[in-house]
Amino acid sequence: MTARIAWSYPRDMLRLLCPLLLLAPAAFALQDTALQGTAPQDAEGFPGDLTVSAEVGADELRGHVQALASDAMQGRAMGSEGSHATARYLAARLAAAGFEPGAGEGSFLQRIPLQRVTYSGVPELQVKGKGLDEVLYNGESFTFTSRGAVPGEPRSFKVQVVREESDVPAEASAGLALVMTTSAMKSRRWLSDAGHGRGEGFGMIVLPRKAKARERSTPQGSSLGPVSSSGAAAVQLSLRGEWSERFSSGEVEEITLDAKASVEEGEDFNVVGFLKGAGSEDSPELADEIVVLSAHRDHIGVSSRIQRGDPEADAIMNGADDDASGCAAVMEVAEALAAGDRPVRSVVAIFDTGEERGFVGSSYWVAHPTHSIDQVVCALNFEMLGRPDPLVGGPGNVWLTGDDRSDLGPELRKRGLAIKADLRPAMSFFTRSDNVPFAKAGIVAQTLSTYGEHADYHQPSDEWETLDYEHMQTAVRVCLDVARALADGPWRPTWNEGEPRL
Repeated sequence: MTARIAWSYPRDMLRLLCPLLLLAPAAFALQDTALQGTAPQDAEGFPGDLTVSAEVGADELRGHVQALASDAMQGRAMGSEGSHATARYLAARLAAAGFEPGAGEGSFLQRIPLQRVTYSGVPELQVKGKGLDEVLYNGESFTFTSRGAVPGEPRSFKVQVVREESDVPAEASAGLALVMTTSAMKSRRWLSDAGHGRGEGFGMIVLPRKAKARERSTPQGSSLGPVSSSGAAAVQLSLRGEWSERFSSGEVEEITLDAKASVEEGEDFNVVGFLKGAGSEDSPELADEIVVLSAHRDHIGVSSRIQRGDPEADAIMNGADDDASGCAAVMEVAEALAAGDRPVRSVVAIFDTGEERGFVGSSYWVAHPTHSIDQVVCALNFEMLGRPDPLVGGPGNVWLTGDDRSDLGPELRKRGLAIKADLRPAMSFFTRSDNVPFAKAGIVAQTLSTYGEHADYHQPSDEWETLDYEHMQTAVRVCLDVARALADGPWRPTWNEGEPRL
Protein backbone atom coordinates (compact mmCIF):
# COMPACT_ATOMS: atom_id res chain seq x y z
CA MET A 1 0.00 0.00 0.00
CA THR A 2 1.36 3.37 -1.01
CA ALA A 3 2.70 5.63 1.76
CA ARG A 4 4.69 8.84 1.82
CA ILE A 5 8.00 7.08 2.50
CA ALA A 6 10.69 6.52 -0.13
CA TRP A 7 13.54 4.08 0.39
CA SER A 8 16.67 3.55 -1.66
CA TYR A 9 18.15 0.11 -2.21
CA PRO A 10 21.55 -1.32 -3.14
CA ARG A 11 22.16 -3.66 -6.05
CA ASP A 12 21.74 -7.21 -4.87
CA MET A 13 23.30 -10.57 -5.52
CA LEU A 14 20.14 -12.44 -6.40
CA ARG A 15 21.82 -14.67 -8.94
CA LEU A 16 23.74 -16.20 -6.08
CA LEU A 17 20.95 -16.12 -3.51
CA CYS A 18 17.67 -16.90 -5.22
CA PRO A 19 16.80 -20.51 -6.11
CA LEU A 20 14.40 -19.29 -8.79
CA LEU A 21 17.25 -17.75 -10.76
CA LEU A 22 19.13 -21.04 -10.70
CA LEU A 23 16.41 -22.90 -12.58
CA ALA A 24 16.73 -23.70 -16.26
CA PRO A 25 16.94 -20.43 -18.24
CA ALA A 26 14.27 -21.71 -20.63
CA ALA A 27 11.78 -21.75 -17.77
CA PHE A 28 12.07 -18.21 -16.49
CA ALA A 29 14.03 -15.91 -18.85
CA LEU A 30 12.14 -12.65 -19.15
CA GLN A 31 11.88 -12.61 -22.91
CA ASP A 32 12.06 -16.26 -24.02
CA THR A 33 9.42 -18.63 -25.28
CA ALA A 34 8.81 -20.31 -21.92
CA LEU A 35 6.69 -17.34 -20.88
CA GLN A 36 5.06 -17.07 -24.28
CA GLY A 37 3.25 -20.37 -24.57
CA THR A 38 2.79 -23.54 -22.59
CA ALA A 39 3.45 -23.89 -18.87
CA PRO A 40 7.11 -23.71 -17.87
CA GLN A 41 8.69 -25.76 -15.12
CA ASP A 42 7.42 -25.26 -11.60
CA ALA A 43 9.49 -23.18 -9.18
CA GLU A 44 11.19 -26.19 -7.58
CA GLY A 45 13.34 -24.10 -5.27
CA PHE A 46 10.41 -22.65 -3.35
CA PRO A 47 8.67 -24.08 -0.29
CA GLY A 48 4.97 -24.60 0.11
CA ASP A 49 2.25 -26.43 -1.80
CA LEU A 50 2.03 -24.95 -5.30
CA THR A 51 -0.63 -27.37 -6.54
CA VAL A 52 -3.03 -25.92 -9.12
CA SER A 53 -6.62 -26.63 -8.10
CA ALA A 54 -10.08 -25.11 -7.86
CA GLU A 55 -9.64 -24.84 -4.09
CA VAL A 56 -7.92 -22.08 -2.10
CA GLY A 57 -5.57 -23.56 0.49
CA ALA A 58 -3.45 -22.16 3.30
CA ASP A 59 -0.37 -24.12 2.16
CA GLU A 60 -0.57 -22.71 -1.35
CA LEU A 61 -0.98 -19.17 -0.03
CA ARG A 62 2.01 -19.66 2.26
CA GLY A 63 4.09 -20.96 -0.63
CA HIS A 64 3.41 -17.91 -2.78
CA VAL A 65 4.07 -15.44 0.04
CA GLN A 66 7.27 -17.19 1.10
CA ALA A 67 8.52 -17.09 -2.49
CA LEU A 68 7.71 -13.42 -3.04
CA ALA A 69 8.78 -12.16 0.40
CA SER A 70 12.03 -14.12 0.58
CA ASP A 71 15.12 -12.21 1.70
CA ALA A 72 16.62 -13.20 -1.65
CA MET A 73 14.16 -10.84 -3.36
CA GLN A 74 15.73 -7.92 -1.47
CA GLY A 75 12.43 -6.14 -0.95
CA ARG A 76 11.27 -6.21 -4.61
CA ALA A 77 11.95 -2.53 -5.31
CA MET A 78 10.70 -1.44 -8.71
CA GLY A 79 13.26 -2.16 -11.44
CA SER A 80 15.49 -4.31 -9.21
CA GLU A 81 16.62 -7.85 -9.93
CA GLY A 82 14.37 -8.98 -7.09
CA SER A 83 11.40 -7.42 -8.84
CA HIS A 84 12.36 -9.11 -12.10
CA ALA A 85 12.62 -12.45 -10.29
CA THR A 86 9.10 -12.12 -8.89
CA ALA A 87 7.85 -11.30 -12.39
CA ARG A 88 9.31 -14.58 -13.65
CA TYR A 89 7.82 -16.49 -10.73
CA LEU A 90 4.32 -15.06 -11.17
CA ALA A 91 4.38 -15.51 -14.95
CA ALA A 92 5.35 -19.13 -14.48
CA ARG A 93 2.55 -19.69 -12.01
CA LEU A 94 -0.06 -18.06 -14.27
CA ALA A 95 1.04 -20.28 -17.13
CA ALA A 96 0.85 -23.36 -14.90
CA ALA A 97 -2.66 -22.30 -13.82
CA GLY A 98 -3.86 -22.30 -17.42
CA PHE A 99 -3.97 -18.56 -18.09
CA GLU A 100 -2.92 -17.36 -21.53
CA PRO A 101 -0.13 -14.78 -21.91
CA GLY A 102 -1.91 -11.44 -21.58
CA ALA A 103 0.72 -8.79 -22.32
CA GLY A 104 0.79 -9.12 -26.11
CA GLU A 105 3.14 -10.90 -28.50
CA GLY A 106 2.72 -14.15 -26.63
CA SER A 107 4.19 -12.85 -23.38
CA PHE A 108 3.02 -12.53 -19.80
CA LEU A 109 5.27 -9.51 -19.31
CA GLN A 110 4.26 -5.95 -20.16
CA ARG A 111 7.50 -3.97 -20.30
CA ILE A 112 7.60 -0.57 -18.59
CA PRO A 113 10.60 1.64 -19.46
CA LEU A 114 12.34 3.24 -16.49
CA GLN A 115 15.27 5.58 -15.97
CA ARG A 116 17.43 6.97 -13.20
CA VAL A 117 19.63 10.08 -13.06
CA THR A 118 23.08 10.28 -11.47
CA TYR A 119 25.26 13.40 -11.06
CA SER A 120 29.01 13.80 -11.49
CA GLY A 121 29.27 17.36 -10.17
CA VAL A 122 27.46 20.60 -9.34
CA PRO A 123 24.91 21.43 -12.08
CA GLU A 124 25.38 24.81 -13.79
CA LEU A 125 22.87 27.16 -15.39
CA GLN A 126 24.27 29.77 -17.76
CA VAL A 127 21.93 32.77 -18.07
CA LYS A 128 22.05 35.35 -20.83
CA GLY A 129 20.14 38.54 -21.56
CA LYS A 130 20.76 42.15 -22.48
CA GLY A 131 24.14 42.82 -20.89
CA LEU A 132 23.83 39.60 -18.88
CA ASP A 133 26.06 36.53 -19.06
CA GLU A 134 26.50 34.64 -15.78
CA VAL A 135 26.72 31.08 -14.49
CA LEU A 136 24.46 29.97 -11.63
CA TYR A 137 25.07 26.88 -9.51
CA ASN A 138 22.78 24.27 -7.99
CA GLY A 139 22.03 24.91 -4.35
CA GLU A 140 23.34 28.44 -4.50
CA SER A 141 20.93 29.98 -7.02
CA PHE A 142 18.58 27.16 -8.04
CA THR A 143 17.52 23.64 -7.12
CA PHE A 144 15.86 20.86 -9.07
CA THR A 145 12.28 20.15 -8.09
CA SER A 146 11.94 17.40 -10.72
CA ARG A 147 14.90 15.36 -11.91
CA GLY A 148 13.24 12.74 -14.06
CA ALA A 149 14.02 14.47 -17.35
CA VAL A 150 17.38 16.10 -16.57
CA PRO A 151 19.38 15.98 -19.83
CA GLY A 152 22.69 14.19 -19.96
CA GLU A 153 24.23 16.83 -22.26
CA PRO A 154 24.12 20.67 -21.97
CA ARG A 155 20.90 22.06 -23.47
CA SER A 156 19.85 25.61 -24.28
CA PHE A 157 16.36 27.08 -24.01
CA LYS A 158 14.70 30.35 -24.94
CA VAL A 159 12.92 31.92 -21.97
CA GLN A 160 9.26 32.94 -21.88
CA VAL A 161 7.76 34.55 -18.78
CA VAL A 162 4.22 33.40 -17.86
CA ARG A 163 2.48 36.11 -15.81
CA GLU A 164 -1.10 35.11 -16.54
CA GLU A 165 -2.77 31.85 -17.43
CA SER A 166 -3.33 33.16 -20.94
CA ASP A 167 0.46 33.43 -21.38
CA VAL A 168 0.85 29.63 -21.39
CA PRO A 169 1.59 28.69 -25.04
CA ALA A 170 -1.02 26.60 -26.78
CA GLU A 171 1.71 24.46 -28.35
CA ALA A 172 4.55 23.02 -26.27
CA SER A 173 8.14 23.40 -27.43
CA ALA A 174 11.14 21.41 -26.23
CA GLY A 175 13.32 24.46 -26.85
CA LEU A 176 11.36 26.70 -24.51
CA ALA A 177 11.75 27.36 -20.77
CA LEU A 178 8.61 28.74 -19.12
CA VAL A 179 9.18 31.03 -16.14
CA MET A 180 6.06 30.75 -13.98
CA THR A 181 5.50 33.84 -11.82
CA THR A 182 2.76 32.35 -9.65
CA SER A 183 2.71 29.61 -7.00
CA ALA A 184 3.75 26.06 -7.80
CA MET A 185 0.18 24.83 -7.28
CA LYS A 186 -1.34 27.44 -9.57
CA SER A 187 1.43 26.86 -12.12
CA ARG A 188 0.52 23.18 -12.30
CA ARG A 189 -3.14 24.09 -12.77
CA TRP A 190 -2.36 26.55 -15.54
CA LEU A 191 -0.24 23.97 -17.37
CA SER A 192 -2.81 21.22 -16.90
CA ASP A 193 -5.69 23.42 -18.06
CA ALA A 194 -3.71 24.28 -21.18
CA GLY A 195 -3.31 20.57 -21.93
CA HIS A 196 0.35 20.27 -20.93
CA GLY A 197 0.04 18.07 -17.83
CA ARG A 198 2.88 19.13 -15.57
CA GLY A 199 4.84 20.68 -18.39
CA GLU A 200 5.24 17.77 -20.80
CA GLY A 201 6.57 18.91 -24.13
CA PHE A 202 8.44 21.97 -22.80
CA GLY A 203 12.16 21.95 -22.17
CA MET A 204 12.00 23.47 -18.70
CA ILE A 205 9.59 24.84 -16.13
CA VAL A 206 11.16 27.52 -13.90
CA LEU A 207 9.44 28.25 -10.60
CA PRO A 208 10.62 31.43 -8.85
CA ARG A 209 10.49 31.24 -5.07
CA LYS A 210 11.55 33.56 -2.28
CA ALA A 211 14.17 31.28 -0.75
CA LYS A 212 17.63 32.17 0.47
CA ALA A 213 20.70 31.15 -1.46
CA ARG A 214 22.60 28.15 -0.13
CA GLU A 215 25.97 26.53 -0.72
CA ARG A 216 26.71 24.91 -4.06
CA SER A 217 25.89 21.21 -4.02
CA THR A 218 25.69 18.08 -6.15
CA PRO A 219 22.15 16.65 -6.10
CA GLN A 220 21.47 13.15 -4.91
CA GLY A 221 20.70 10.89 -7.84
CA SER A 222 17.23 9.50 -8.33
CA SER A 223 16.06 5.91 -8.05
CA LEU A 224 14.56 4.19 -11.08
CA GLY A 225 11.34 5.88 -12.10
CA PRO A 226 8.95 5.84 -15.05
CA VAL A 227 9.80 7.52 -18.33
CA SER A 228 7.15 10.05 -19.29
CA SER A 229 4.67 8.52 -21.74
CA SER A 230 3.09 11.82 -22.80
CA GLY A 231 6.04 13.47 -24.48
CA ALA A 232 9.33 14.79 -23.17
CA ALA A 233 8.84 15.72 -19.52
CA ALA A 234 10.11 19.14 -18.60
CA VAL A 235 12.99 19.73 -16.23
CA GLN A 236 11.70 21.70 -13.25
CA LEU A 237 13.84 24.22 -11.39
CA SER A 238 13.16 26.48 -8.43
CA LEU A 239 15.16 29.70 -8.29
CA ARG A 240 16.72 31.05 -5.12
CA GLY A 241 17.76 34.50 -3.90
CA GLU A 242 17.80 37.47 -6.27
CA TRP A 243 17.40 35.32 -9.35
CA SER A 244 13.76 34.72 -8.64
CA GLU A 245 12.89 38.35 -9.41
CA ARG A 246 15.47 38.69 -12.18
CA PHE A 247 13.90 35.81 -14.12
CA SER A 248 10.36 37.05 -13.44
CA SER A 249 11.20 40.54 -14.68
CA GLY A 250 12.16 39.22 -18.13
CA GLU A 251 15.84 40.12 -17.72
CA VAL A 252 16.91 36.59 -18.66
CA GLU A 253 16.35 35.69 -22.32
CA GLU A 254 18.23 32.42 -22.80
CA ILE A 255 19.53 29.73 -20.49
CA THR A 256 21.81 26.71 -20.90
CA LEU A 257 21.64 23.85 -18.41
CA ASP A 258 24.68 21.66 -17.84
CA ALA A 259 23.28 19.22 -15.32
CA LYS A 260 26.49 17.19 -14.98
CA ALA A 261 24.11 14.25 -15.22
CA SER A 262 23.86 10.90 -16.89
CA VAL A 263 20.67 8.96 -17.50
CA GLU A 264 20.59 5.19 -16.99
CA GLU A 265 17.89 3.17 -18.70
CA GLY A 266 16.05 0.42 -16.85
CA GLU A 267 12.86 -1.58 -17.04
CA ASP A 268 10.28 -3.44 -15.06
CA PHE A 269 7.17 -5.40 -15.92
CA ASN A 270 3.52 -5.85 -15.21
CA VAL A 271 2.70 -9.56 -15.24
CA VAL A 272 -0.53 -10.02 -17.19
CA GLY A 273 -2.53 -13.21 -17.74
CA PHE A 274 -5.78 -13.73 -19.62
CA LEU A 275 -8.61 -16.24 -19.14
CA LYS A 276 -11.20 -16.17 -21.90
CA GLY A 277 -14.77 -16.18 -20.65
CA ALA A 278 -17.32 -18.73 -21.80
CA GLY A 279 -20.25 -16.36 -22.20
CA SER A 280 -23.73 -17.61 -21.43
CA GLU A 281 -26.39 -19.27 -23.53
CA ASP A 282 -28.55 -16.16 -23.38
CA SER A 283 -25.70 -13.63 -23.60
CA PRO A 284 -22.65 -14.99 -25.44
CA GLU A 285 -21.34 -11.41 -25.74
CA LEU A 286 -20.55 -11.42 -22.01
CA ALA A 287 -17.40 -13.36 -22.91
CA ASP A 288 -16.02 -10.12 -24.34
CA GLU A 289 -16.46 -8.27 -21.05
CA ILE A 290 -13.57 -8.26 -18.59
CA VAL A 291 -13.08 -8.42 -14.85
CA VAL A 292 -9.61 -7.27 -13.77
CA LEU A 293 -7.97 -8.85 -10.72
CA SER A 294 -4.88 -6.97 -9.55
CA ALA A 295 -2.27 -6.78 -6.80
CA HIS A 296 1.10 -5.05 -6.64
CA ARG A 297 4.18 -7.25 -6.50
CA ASP A 298 6.72 -4.52 -5.69
CA HIS A 299 7.76 -3.27 -2.27
CA ILE A 300 10.27 -0.70 -0.98
CA GLY A 301 13.56 -2.55 -1.27
CA VAL A 302 16.31 -2.24 1.33
CA SER A 303 16.38 0.60 3.83
CA SER A 304 19.51 2.71 3.56
CA ARG A 305 18.40 4.52 6.72
CA ILE A 306 18.57 1.33 8.78
CA GLN A 307 21.86 0.31 7.18
CA ARG A 308 23.44 3.64 8.08
CA GLY A 309 22.43 3.15 11.71
CA ASP A 310 23.55 -0.48 11.92
CA PRO A 311 25.14 -2.23 8.92
CA GLU A 312 24.37 -5.62 10.50
CA ALA A 313 20.67 -4.91 11.06
CA ASP A 314 17.95 -6.50 8.97
CA ALA A 315 17.15 -3.77 6.45
CA ILE A 316 15.21 -5.83 3.89
CA MET A 317 11.63 -4.61 3.53
CA ASN A 318 10.17 -8.01 2.62
CA GLY A 319 6.58 -6.82 2.21
CA ALA A 320 4.93 -10.13 3.07
CA ASP A 321 1.59 -8.56 3.89
CA ASP A 322 2.23 -5.54 1.63
CA ASP A 323 1.58 -6.95 -0.87
CA ALA A 324 2.84 -10.51 -1.33
CA SER A 325 -0.39 -11.50 0.43
CA GLY A 326 -2.45 -9.72 -2.23
CA CYS A 327 -0.44 -11.39 -5.01
CA ALA A 328 -0.97 -14.79 -3.38
CA ALA A 329 -4.70 -14.05 -3.21
CA VAL A 330 -4.92 -13.07 -6.89
CA MET A 331 -2.92 -16.15 -7.89
CA GLU A 332 -5.14 -18.53 -5.92
CA VAL A 333 -8.31 -16.87 -7.19
CA ALA A 334 -6.94 -17.04 -10.74
CA GLU A 335 -6.05 -20.72 -10.36
CA ALA A 336 -9.48 -21.53 -8.97
CA LEU A 337 -11.25 -19.70 -11.81
CA ALA A 338 -9.17 -21.50 -14.43
CA ALA A 339 -9.47 -24.94 -12.82
CA GLY A 340 -13.20 -24.78 -12.12
CA ASP A 341 -16.14 -24.00 -14.39
CA ARG A 342 -15.04 -21.37 -16.90
CA PRO A 343 -16.41 -17.94 -15.85
CA VAL A 344 -18.92 -16.18 -18.07
CA ARG A 345 -16.85 -13.01 -18.40
CA SER A 346 -13.16 -12.95 -19.29
CA VAL A 347 -10.62 -12.36 -16.54
CA VAL A 348 -7.39 -10.36 -16.75
CA ALA A 349 -4.99 -10.95 -13.86
CA ILE A 350 -2.42 -8.17 -13.38
CA PHE A 351 0.50 -8.19 -10.97
CA ASP A 352 1.50 -4.51 -11.05
CA THR A 353 4.90 -3.07 -10.33
CA GLY A 354 5.59 0.36 -8.85
CA GLU A 355 2.55 0.78 -6.61
CA GLU A 356 4.87 1.98 -3.86
CA ARG A 357 6.21 4.61 -6.28
CA GLY A 358 2.83 6.09 -7.11
CA PHE A 359 0.85 3.43 -9.04
CA VAL A 360 3.42 3.19 -11.83
CA GLY A 361 2.39 -0.21 -13.17
CA SER A 362 -1.37 0.18 -12.89
CA SER A 363 -1.17 3.65 -14.44
CA TYR A 364 0.90 2.19 -17.28
CA TRP A 365 -1.65 -0.56 -17.92
CA VAL A 366 -4.53 1.92 -17.99
CA ALA A 367 -2.57 4.13 -20.43
CA HIS A 368 -1.44 1.10 -22.49
CA PRO A 369 -4.14 -1.52 -21.92
CA THR A 370 -3.37 -5.02 -23.12
CA HIS A 371 -7.10 -5.62 -23.60
CA SER A 372 -9.98 -3.31 -24.42
CA ILE A 373 -10.33 -1.02 -21.43
CA ASP A 374 -13.88 -0.17 -22.57
CA GLN A 375 -14.83 -3.79 -21.87
CA VAL A 376 -13.64 -3.76 -18.24
CA VAL A 377 -16.73 -3.93 -16.02
CA CYS A 378 -14.84 -3.87 -12.71
CA ALA A 379 -11.24 -3.78 -11.45
CA LEU A 380 -10.96 -5.68 -8.20
CA ASN A 381 -7.72 -4.94 -6.37
CA PHE A 382 -6.24 -7.07 -3.55
CA GLU A 383 -4.12 -5.39 -0.86
CA MET A 384 -2.79 -6.68 2.48
CA LEU A 385 -4.87 -9.77 3.25
CA GLY A 386 -2.34 -11.56 5.44
CA ARG A 387 -3.57 -10.68 8.91
CA PRO A 388 -7.03 -10.33 10.45
CA ASP A 389 -8.50 -6.93 11.20
CA PRO A 390 -10.15 -6.91 14.65
CA LEU A 391 -12.15 -3.80 13.75
CA VAL A 392 -14.30 -5.76 11.28
CA GLY A 393 -14.60 -8.97 13.28
CA GLY A 394 -11.19 -10.61 13.13
CA PRO A 395 -10.08 -13.71 11.16
CA GLY A 396 -11.65 -14.31 7.77
CA ASN A 397 -13.44 -10.97 7.54
CA VAL A 398 -12.75 -8.85 4.45
CA TRP A 399 -13.47 -5.17 3.93
CA LEU A 400 -13.83 -3.04 0.81
CA THR A 401 -12.31 0.40 0.30
CA GLY A 402 -14.73 3.08 -0.86
CA ASP A 403 -17.73 0.97 0.09
CA ASP A 404 -20.00 4.04 0.01
CA ARG A 405 -18.80 5.14 -3.43
CA SER A 406 -20.43 2.45 -5.58
CA ASP A 407 -23.03 -0.28 -5.44
CA LEU A 408 -20.35 -3.00 -5.45
CA GLY A 409 -20.29 -3.67 -1.70
CA PRO A 410 -24.08 -3.39 -1.17
CA GLU A 411 -24.82 -5.69 -4.13
CA LEU A 412 -22.29 -8.27 -2.93
CA ARG A 413 -23.94 -8.29 0.48
CA LYS A 414 -27.36 -8.77 -1.17
CA ARG A 415 -25.85 -11.88 -2.75
CA GLY A 416 -24.92 -13.18 0.69
CA LEU A 417 -21.20 -12.32 0.56
CA ALA A 418 -19.80 -11.06 3.87
CA ILE A 419 -17.93 -8.01 2.59
CA LYS A 420 -17.60 -5.31 5.23
CA ALA A 421 -17.20 -1.56 4.71
CA ASP A 422 -13.86 0.14 5.38
CA LEU A 423 -14.19 1.45 8.94
CA ARG A 424 -11.16 3.77 8.69
CA PRO A 425 -12.23 6.38 6.10
CA ALA A 426 -9.83 8.92 7.62
CA MET A 427 -6.92 6.71 6.46
CA SER A 428 -7.95 7.27 2.80
CA PHE A 429 -7.27 3.65 1.84
CA PHE A 430 -9.46 4.05 -1.27
CA THR A 431 -6.90 6.45 -2.77
CA ARG A 432 -3.79 4.53 -1.69
CA SER A 433 -3.70 1.48 -3.93
CA ASP A 434 -3.79 0.33 -7.54
CA ASN A 435 -7.55 0.74 -7.92
CA VAL A 436 -6.94 4.49 -8.35
CA PRO A 437 -5.81 4.62 -12.02
CA PHE A 438 -8.76 2.42 -13.03
CA ALA A 439 -11.17 4.61 -11.07
CA LYS A 440 -9.76 7.70 -12.78
CA ALA A 441 -10.59 6.01 -16.08
CA GLY A 442 -14.22 5.69 -14.97
CA ILE A 443 -14.09 1.97 -14.10
CA VAL A 444 -15.59 0.80 -10.82
CA ALA A 445 -12.38 -0.12 -9.04
CA GLN A 446 -12.07 -0.89 -5.34
CA THR A 447 -9.76 -2.83 -3.06
CA LEU A 448 -10.37 -5.87 -0.88
CA SER A 449 -8.26 -5.92 2.30
CA THR A 450 -7.99 -7.16 5.87
CA TYR A 451 -5.31 -4.70 7.00
CA GLY A 452 -5.69 -3.74 10.65
CA GLU A 453 -2.89 -1.15 10.96
CA HIS A 454 -0.34 -3.61 12.34
CA ALA A 455 3.05 -2.31 13.48
CA ASP A 456 5.03 -4.21 10.79
CA TYR A 457 3.69 -2.05 7.94
CA HIS A 458 6.68 -0.87 5.85
CA GLN A 459 9.11 -2.42 8.31
CA PRO A 460 11.69 -5.24 7.94
CA SER A 461 9.49 -7.25 10.32
CA ASP A 462 6.82 -7.72 7.62
CA GLU A 463 8.08 -11.28 7.08
CA TRP A 464 6.24 -14.29 5.68
CA GLU A 465 6.29 -16.02 9.08
CA THR A 466 4.14 -13.26 10.61
CA LEU A 467 1.08 -13.90 8.43
CA ASP A 468 -1.96 -15.88 9.51
CA TYR A 469 -2.53 -18.37 6.70
CA GLU A 470 -5.67 -19.93 8.16
CA HIS A 471 -7.20 -16.46 8.20
CA MET A 472 -5.92 -15.89 4.66
CA GLN A 473 -7.50 -19.12 3.46
CA THR A 474 -10.93 -18.05 4.73
CA ALA A 475 -10.53 -14.46 3.48
CA VAL A 476 -9.33 -15.47 0.01
CA ARG A 477 -12.19 -17.92 -0.36
CA VAL A 478 -14.49 -14.95 0.22
CA CYS A 479 -12.49 -13.02 -2.40
CA LEU A 480 -12.98 -15.92 -4.81
CA ASP A 481 -16.73 -15.72 -4.27
CA VAL A 482 -16.58 -11.98 -5.01
CA ALA A 483 -14.59 -12.59 -8.20
CA ARG A 484 -17.06 -15.25 -9.31
CA ALA A 485 -20.04 -12.96 -8.62
CA LEU A 486 -18.51 -10.42 -10.97
CA ALA A 487 -17.10 -12.81 -13.57
CA ASP A 488 -20.33 -14.79 -13.94
CA GLY A 489 -22.38 -11.66 -14.77
CA PRO A 490 -24.56 -10.19 -16.11
CA TRP A 491 -24.70 -7.69 -13.25
CA ARG A 492 -22.11 -4.92 -13.49
CA PRO A 493 -21.34 -2.47 -10.65
CA THR A 494 -21.81 1.28 -11.04
CA TRP A 495 -20.46 4.34 -9.27
CA ASN A 496 -22.82 6.31 -7.09
CA GLU A 497 -23.72 9.74 -8.40
CA GLY A 498 -20.74 12.12 -8.22
CA GLU A 499 -18.18 9.38 -7.65
CA PRO A 500 -15.36 8.39 -7.60
CA ARG A 501 -14.28 11.90 -6.47
CA LEU A 502 -10.56 11.53 -7.05
